[in-house]
Amino acid sequence: MKQYALPLLLLLMLLTACGAPAAPVPPPEEPPSLTEDEAPSYLTCRIVDGAEDGVLLLAELDAPLSGGRDDRHDGKSVYRLTLTAETPVYLDGRPASAGDLTDGMPLEIAFNGLVLESFPAQLGEIYSISAYSTGSPQCPGGSYYDLCGLYLQALDDLWKKDPALNENISIASLDLTQAPGGLLESEQSALRWRFGELHGVEVLDLTFEELRDQGYLTASPLSTPAPKEGEDLSSLWYSWEDGCLFSIRANGSHGAECYALPTLFFDVEKWRTPLAAYCLYDCSALWPEMGTWEGYSISSEMIS
Repeated sequence: MKQYALPLLLLLMLLTACGAPAAPVPPPEEPPSLTEDEAPSYLTCRIVDGAEDGVLLLAELDAPLSGGRDDRHDGKSVYRLTLTAETPVYLDGRPASAGDLTDGMPLEIAFNGLVLESFPAQLGEIYSISAYSTGSPQCPGGSYYDLCGLYLQALDDLWKKDPALNENISIASLDLTQAPGGLLESEQSALRWRFGELHGVEVLDLTFEELRDQGYLTASPLSTPAPKEGEDLSSLWYSWEDGCLFSIRANGSHGAECYALPTLFFDVEKWRTPLAAYCLYDCSALWPEMGTWEGYSISSEMIS
């Protein structure tokens, strides 16, 4: 029997090994998560200009759209975006095209998160554009729809008045600090940039006082001798030899009046010296309950 003991023992060991459970296989590693650049980012903005030709000038909004996903909405940045035939466009949640966009529309842009820090800034790869028409929850009526478009039109009209005031200037400034309607910082920046682009001139954001204090203006005494340093400068005339100051201000003569629809009253002025200025005085524009302004009226024009 001993001669069979060893083979029998080996056979039992073999059978035991075959019946043993297999060693556990480690689970496969999870795929790496997308980086920030690969995950969609979202930008909410308004079309300031360019919807007609698909080269959009965009002003960043200061709050997310209703129900939207927003990573950027501080109301300060300006963007430039050129639409292509391959850009997916949606209007009020339905498939649309670039031809359905209009100036003044709010947009939500999905893109790859890359921003070229030029001015205006440029976005990386665009995944989709969602636009919202007047009357939608994201764009309710009863507001100053396309206010930037109104001001661009008024400024262009003023530019053409008494053109000698702004011919051959090398620089301009656009003061919007008192413009009615609640323009965001981004909208003001976009207005200045577009105004300068249209007329081929660099546009600053300085008021008269800032232009004076920063040395852009030349002072000439009304009487001699000229005031000494530290004396009152109110007796000086100032002029801007190589520039022109444009401004939009609220016209306060209608403060006690009440209107059922949104209405703005404003003055638009350009100035180089006290004896070289032009003003479109008491302009007014009205917005329908659901829609945008359709032209504006000018009460009077003043020249000095």
